[in-house]
Amino acid sequence: MPRLALACLVFFGVSSAPILAEQTCQGLKNIALEHATITSAAAVPEAPLSGGGRAGAAPVIAPAHCAVQGIIRPTKDSEIHFELWIPASGWNGKYLQLGSGGWAGAINAAGLSEPVKRGYAAAATDDGHQGGAGASWAIGHPEKLIDFGYRAVHETNLQSKAILRELYGRAPARSYFNGCSDGGREALMEAQRYAEDFDGIIAGAPASDWSHLFTGFIWNARALTETPGSAIPPAKLPAIQKAVLAECDARDGVKDGLLQDPRACRFDPSVLTCKGAEGPDCLTEPQVETLRRIYDGPKNPRTGASIFPGYARGTEAGPAGWSAWIAPASVTSSIQYGFGSSYYGQAVFEDPKWDYRNLDFDTDVTFGDRKAARC
Repeated sequence: MPRLALACLVFFGVSSAPILAEQTCQGLKNIALEHATITSAAAVPEAPLSGGGRAGAAPVIAPAHCAVQGIIRPTKDSEIHFELWIPASGWNGKYLQLGSGGWAGAINAAGLSEPVKRGYAAAATDDGHQGGAGASWAIGHPEKLIDFGYRAVHETNLQSKAILRELYGRAPARSYFNGCSDGGREALMEAQRYAEDFDGIIAGAPASDWSHLFTGFIWNARALTETPGSAIPPAKLPAIQKAVLAECDARDGVKDGLLQDPRACRFDPSVLTCKGAEGPDCLTEPQVETLRRIYDGPKNPRTGASIFPGYARGTEAGPAGWSAWIAPASVTSSIQYGFGSSYYGQAVFEDPKWDYRNLDFDTDVTFGDRKAARC
């Protein structure tokens, strides 16, 4: 059994054993792979990576490497693009595979640079489709949803290791997976379905249980729009967080602007109810109810059972937090709305005109569980 680790650690090191190449980089273009085709294999010199790095930051310098690109087709409807970078020299005998983010749809070439600099052979995949703004690619393509759910990551592992065996005459001594958000979900799927693929798995901030996670996203959108005046303006979020901290911050014995255990905070939003005219430091009664619903999380209206946990108190005004994800000026521009509506409208119901206001939190959630269980 592999030494399987689920931790936010980085496995870096150099193998002392000499590694002799059995194949040239360019020669990899002609090797035979099971239901996969290598479209390009080329030696790439050290150079700045086009489009790499954050805005305003120094460009990412890609090390000299052998870049192998390919397409995997395990089914007639599959088209999984993957890319494997192999150090031009000094391979440490190890393999690192990167996860995707959001709905995937692209290969993170910039992310491959750092592990290759450290001697790793590194690979990534687009999860079987191009473009990650939503899940329109899933409409009428059930096999692509499976590719996204787990198959693309597993197949990329198999094909990349086959290429390395062809190049060096042996498989990697150690193999690792590193993913965050959707990549964290991919990490957990690998651990559950294909534990033998990797010796170590880094599952960072896993966006797991997509069916229920995204149900929570729709729940919040509905809470903010279902009744007149229920929306919470972003300008009120600082007042909410201030009230939460005033109530719960010192409960751990230290007043430091942090909640040691947000789960223990039982802040009641009603304390913010406006006593007179509405202002930025108080909430109307509909807004109080909205906040309660977001804190409580989605529930099955028939059974009362929790579908997914609500949101912890104390982070309402954090940077890139609720104002971007949950309650921007327009709810339909929130990140949560984007994921929730594309999940149900495109991946589950395959209906581009699907309206989030029509979601049944009982029967529709059950249907989504069955339809997209592989995610």
